[in-house]
Amino acid sequence: MTLDILCLEVSLILGFAMHFGFHMLNKNRVFWSLCIAAGFIDLMIMVLMDSYHNVIRRDIFVELRMLAMQIMYLSIGMVIFIFMMNEENMDVFDLLMPSLPFYGLMCFNMRVMWREQLRHRLHMMNNTSMLILAKTDRLRDLITRMVNHNYGSYRFVGVALLDDVPNIPLAEECLSHIKYGDTEINDLHVVTTRDNLIQYLVSSWVDEIYLDTPTDQNLPVELINEIMGMGITVHVAINSMDQIEARNKNVEWLCGQVTFTTSLGYVSGRDLLLKRIMDIIGGLVGSAITVLLTLVLGPMIYFASPGPIFFKQQRIGENGRKFWMYKFRSMYLDAEKRKMEVAASTGQQDELMFKMEHDPRIIGQKQLPNGKWKKGIGGWIRDLSLDEFPQFFNVLKGDMSLVGTRPPTVDEWERYKPYHRGRMSTKPGITGLWQVSGRSKIRDFDKVVQLDREYIENWSLMLDWKIILRTFWAVFTRKGAM
Repeated sequence: MTLDILCLEVSLILGFAMHFGFHMLNKNRVFWSLCIAAGFIDLMIMVLMDSYHNVIRRDIFVELRMLAMQIMYLSIGMVIFIFMMNEENMDVFDLLMPSLPFYGLMCFNMRVMWREQLRHRLHMMNNTSMLILAKTDRLRDLITRMVNHNYGSYRFVGVALLDDVPNIPLAEECLSHIKYGDTEINDLHVVTTRDNLIQYLVSSWVDEIYLDTPTDQNLPVELINEIMGMGITVHVAINSMDQIEARNKNVEWLCGQVTFTTSLGYVSGRDLLLKRIMDIIGGLVGSAITVLLTLVLGPMIYFASPGPIFFKQQRIGENGRKFWMYKFRSMYLDAEKRKMEVAASTGQQDELMFKMEHDPRIIGQKQLPNGKWKKGIGGWIRDLSLDEFPQFFNVLKGDMSLVGTRPPTVDEWERYKPYHRGRMSTKPGITGLWQVSGRSKIRDFDKVVQLDREYIENWSLMLDWKIILRTFWAVFTRKGAM
């Protein structure tokens, strides 16, 4: 990350010099302010994008894609910063046009060279020997996967067969012609069997053992204890867990017990903290805007339909928690009582998600003699999504997040099937993947669940930012509004 920022600063200096000349560097304080800001912006983008995740493993095409995305977000950030400075003497495009190509070229070559340096360092430091314990029928797939995901971490000393009746020639045939990339690996051989394993370990250099446990046999606890007692680290692959469909699988020490943990999505403590910080900042800004909107919308709502300005409703939050969600009131006071009547008139009384294009419960909504519908204040509030702003108070309280899944009503939740409940395994949000994928145009509830589960399973801070940007565009264009 330090090298990345260094490449950026050098690129900015080169770009500035090409356009304004080196002699102007000492005379332009705005440029140096931009350099400092650009470094912080780049650092923030790298953290949010997790730019160096799996940097040693990924190929050149993935590297190019990650770098292109980083440069795109960096450009947006720098343009916003310069416009916020309101500096007329600095033409952002004259600076960025030469600087960003320099940055892309320097940064890409730096990453490739640094990755090779890291790989070489891992290879040079590779003093950890590992023995693989497995049955013959598992050897070829197992060894291929391990060799291609080793990245210089271990020096494989050989294979020990766990078969009751070992067939060494067949095992050697399975170990032949295994490829690491385009290179064949032919130096892995059977070095012992289960009966002679301890004798081999006593007389050989083995630091760690990889035990591939057969799915049809119990865990060889006595063997593991005996090997561990010799001071050798044992890694146990629990193959029976491969049948579990969850993408996220972790082994944890929980309440004094080793557990195998699965979930729809996995979020690290660091990411949870960053998401909460983002929620607090967004919640403060949104709450301030809500106060200003109240001064404008409050009288309009009250005169159109005398009563409370805000609407409070109990909703379902993360994993079934109940909380009170707030909105600007866009419907008449008897809207909840009339819900079943209106739903029955449209044949939606049994639906898990109620949506109606011309809802007569909305303030000011009425049908004209010519058959057209006239919108009132309630319709405009909903079209512009202004009714959602009080939910920023929910975000500050911690009941909701800026981005998540939409919280269902209590009666909807009670009719959910087990599969549907998976969409509420995360904190609900003001916006989400479903909203930016069509908002009210998506009527199929199973499609909503699919999108919500997709969000949970693939969550990242960068995905949240993408959804927030798409939300602005959806609201601005009133796409899918009802």
